[in-house]
This record gives sequence, structure tokens and C-alpha cells, in this order.
Amino acid sequence: MQNKSNIILEVKGLKKYFPLEKDILGRPTRYLRAVDDVSFTLEAGKTIGVVGESGCGKTTLGRTILQLYD
Repeated sequence: MQNKSNIILEVKGLKKYFPLEKDILGRPTRYLRAVDDVSFTLEAGKTIGVVGESGCGKTTLGRTILQLYD
């Protein structure tokens, strides 16, 4: 059972899409889904590991959480 006061990071439904193509007006028409609907909580004193194959979105997940992307 999670204690709300113990949570130091909570991520709900995180998504990060990158535009691949744009139309003549510059609006994106196709996207690369780098991270799609990721959710987790991190409690004080706990450790979390993100594992996966090369190119699966681990770095994008971290950079998005740190708000290094818009």
C-alpha cells in the first residue's frame, strides 16, 4: 500500500510523440510514438529500473520526465 506522503515522483499516462512529416502548412501529419501511456510511482527510499531493448524509449522517457522536451 502506497502512502501518498511518501511518493516523490508520480507519472501517469506519459506520452511523447515526434512529428515525422508535415503538410504544406507545416502541420504534422505523421508521428513517431517514442513513449506511449507510461505510468508509475516512485516512493522515497525506493529504486526504479527502466529496462528494454535499444531504441525502445528509455532515454526519451527520462528526458521527458526531466522536461528536456517540450
